[in-house]
Amino acid sequence: MPPKIVLTVIGILMLVHGIAFFLEASSLAKMGVPEISEQALKVNIGTHEIVAMCSVFLGSVLISSRDTDTHSAKKVLTGTGIRLLILTAGIIYHMITLKEILEQAPSAPMPIIAASLTAWAFYVALVKKEDTKET
Repeated sequence: MPPKIVLTVIGILMLVHGIAFFLEASSLAKMGVPEISEQALKVNIGTHEIVAMCSVFLGSVLISSRDTDTHSAKKVLTGTGIRLLILTAGIIYHMITLKEILEQAPSAPMPIIAASLTAWAFYVALVKKEDTKET
């Protein structure tokens, strides 16, 4: 499987994640905290919007990297794998620490999805041999 496919899939997922987080920032900020002050709500909405912008940025970079040569694309995938590994750890951390506010905790499939994307990125970047047809 060429790195282009992995970069495209992960890039699209990050774009969708970012757009959804941006459009739903207000709803997400209120979940599980019914009596939130106006100031705290604004801060929480801003945090969700920043997460959204980072996801859109990453998705754009990954999609833009699709047309690089295979060697360079694998370097981008290695960096993506490292970032996804950190993301997976963060998801698990928040699942543990946000037990009291279940609405704010990541859903059960999230660490599985993030770990799968991490493994896929590392596999294509570090394990899979380059085909002579790929450039």
